Amino acid sequence: MCRVGVIVLNVVRYWLSKYVSMNIPLDQLYHYIQHIAEKIYGDLVVIYRFYPHGSKNINDLNNLENFNRENNSKESLNKTIFPLIWCNDQEPLNYEFYRNNLRVWPKTPWISLLTSVGLNVPITNLNYRRASIFKKHILLHSEQRSYNLKKYKDNNELIPVYYWSHAVIARDWFRYAEHETFQKNARKTFLIYNRAWGNTREYRLKFADLLIENDLVEHCQTTCNAVDPELGVHYTDYQFKNTQWKPSNKLENFCNTSTAHAASSASFETKDYNSTNIEIVLETLFDDTRLHLTEKSLRPIACGQPFILAGTHGSLEYLRSYGFKTFENVWEENYDLVEDPRDRLTQIVALMQQIAHWDTDTKSKKMQMAQQIADYNRQWFFSQGFFDQVTRELKTNLTVAFAELDHPDNYKVDYWNHLASTPAIIDFVSTNQDSHCPTKSDIDVILAVLKNKTQ
Repeated sequence: MCRVGVIVLNVVRYWLSKYVSMNIPLDQLYHYIQHIAEKIYGDLVVIYRFYPHGSKNINDLNNLENFNRENNSKESLNKTIFPLIWCNDQEPLNYEFYRNNLRVWPKTPWISLLTSVGLNVPITNLNYRRASIFKKHILLHSEQRSYNLKKYKDNNELIPVYYWSHAVIARDWFRYAEHETFQKNARKTFLIYNRAWGNTREYRLKFADLLIENDLVEHCQTTCNAVDPELGVHYTDYQFKNTQWKPSNKLENFCNTSTAHAASSASFETKDYNSTNIEIVLETLFDDTRLHLTEKSLRPIACGQPFILAGTHGSLEYLRSYGFKTFENVWEENYDLVEDPRDRLTQIVALMQQIAHWDTDTKSKKMQMAQQIADYNRQWFFSQGFFDQVTRELKTNLTVAFAELDHPDNYKVDYWNHLASTPAIIDFVSTNQDSHCPTKSDIDVILAVLKNKTQ
């Protein structure tokens, strides 16, 4: 098949997998978060999340449900007087992208009127609900050491709340691994899932390249796609953001193509873990300064597999902070402290070379030690203690955020008083019959809530 045909086939396969295979009921997670948030806040909280899950399109960031609760039947009023939580917790934050790709709303008579009297509040980034009593809402995210988060803070746009979302997600996705019996009969030393390599994952191409150059391919159960399944681009035609990740070898001559779909990281293959000793985890972020570990890092943990983690520097310490053990007493883990990504990748490959050339006795002893750690991690991952630690962190951070949200300085008192005293506004809301626009009674409710909150 010609290159164009291969590209088209891979693109079709990707989109089918994304919107068919990724039908994972993550809304249950957001209903759970809503329950926690409402218990802390003591009233209704409105959740916004990306749907379809995994989307980065701002138009897919919508409220979890249309509220039709008793005494709160009007959805637009709920979004005005209650806190909003914007969930950007599945993907890394991207401040500049959403600063340049704003949500665009159709011009309604209400918006046109607000514009004409100078009261139309502009949309900023993810925080696109302009009609609200709050200046800032809550941003739920899952990354640390974040330059994106600093921008949201510096520009005073949102109140950030961190929690390790993928820990909660992975507990659900890998739940059957707790009941699986893994029986080792290793034919390869290393297990490597290497599928998509575009955008933040360019380093995966150079990683495959280094495996070839260091004669490690024969020790690995791995794949590498010449055509990125998400972008539909061959690596020779791809515009690299970091040119140091361009491979020198013709990868397709050495590695098989992956046929895995986009949701593969949400599942596990028992046979893969039975037939290998160590998983090399290729995280979403590597050539970056942020800490953002996904379900990929937790998959070998759930399956009781020793692992080497190709993530941003400090990723192993991040895991240890959640109670997991790593393999520093079995093999060298200094690679995790290396800030330069190219040097870190080189050290990971050097460690793989060392392990691949262990003699039989050394390998047997070392893998027994590693397996004891992996067994501990698996037990801790499925324990109530680990789940409680993650959810306790979420509750603590939400509590702090709601205190900031409920501060008198965060209420738009002057704005709503000005709006309610503008003759053109009074005339409009007094005669309005459009259910999508506020009425006089809505304005009265909003002013009463503001008075109650700030008195």
